[in-house]
Amino acid sequence: MRRRREISLFSISFLDLLSGALGAVIILYVAMPKQKPVEEIPVNNMEKVILEGQLQSRQKEIQSLEKMLSEASSKIKDLEAKLSAIPKEEPKPETPPSDLDVGFKFKGKDLVFIIDTSYSMTEDDRMGGVKAGLKMLLTSLSNSYYVDVVQFPFGTRAPFRTLWGTIKKNTPKNKADAMEFIYSLRPNGGTPTREVLLHVLRNYADLTDIILLTDGAPSLHNSNKKDDAEDILRAVQSANTRKVQINTIGVGSHIIRDQASEEYQFLQKLSEQNNGFFVGF
Repeated sequence: MRRRREISLFSISFLDLLSGALGAVIILYVAMPKQKPVEEIPVNNMEKVILEGQLQSRQKEIQSLEKMLSEASSKIKDLEAKLSAIPKEEPKPETPPSDLDVGFKFKGKDLVFIIDTSYSMTEDDRMGGVKAGLKMLLTSLSNSYYVDVVQFPFGTRAPFRTLWGTIKKNTPKNKADAMEFIYSLRPNGGTPTREVLLHVLRNYADLTDIILLTDGAPSLHNSNKKDDAEDILRAVQSANTRKVQINTIGVGSHIIRDQASEEYQFLQKLSEQNNGFFVGF
């Protein structure tokens, strides 16, 4: 009869132990919650997140600025409403400038200024003084005056040159033209006083006054030869049939210092014989 194998108690107990341990592990694996794996953000998505954060920050700043702008706009409207409630003053009508006291007693308001532009006017900046004084005088005259400006000589080309050849109203536009003409004057040549005086007396129908500004005794055009002063006085009196007032202004201190000089005597007689004034400048 075959003998039965004996079962080892030790072996059975060890298997039971292993089975129990395995069962415990399985129970724990099933019972314990499983953690989700950490989601990694790609690099390019990181930049997007940063930009979105900056955008949200800028949007908040814009909302804040919009609020401030709205408040400022509201205050401006309140101020405009208050200002509109203040009664406005009616503008005063513009009045034309009144005639200033320029120190000269003209016969009327139709004037021709005759300016000596001979070479001697370069001495002591006489030409500069005449330009400045004449510009100031024209500026002070209102538009009720009518004026023209004549230079003598016009270099070697002619004994004189006129601005317009007729008197024009002293409007701002005409004043500007006269100023430009005066600015362009350059000394050159002699002192042909006879030609310019007779031309003005014969060619300006409505003339009331002549204002002669000169620094020297009369001479012939394009010549150093002196003209006959007494003969000029007679010719002017004969041509002045309309009793135009002839006023003379001696330019240069040399005229005032020597009242016996030919220049002084000529200018004084010319003004006296034609009811004008004579002053030194």
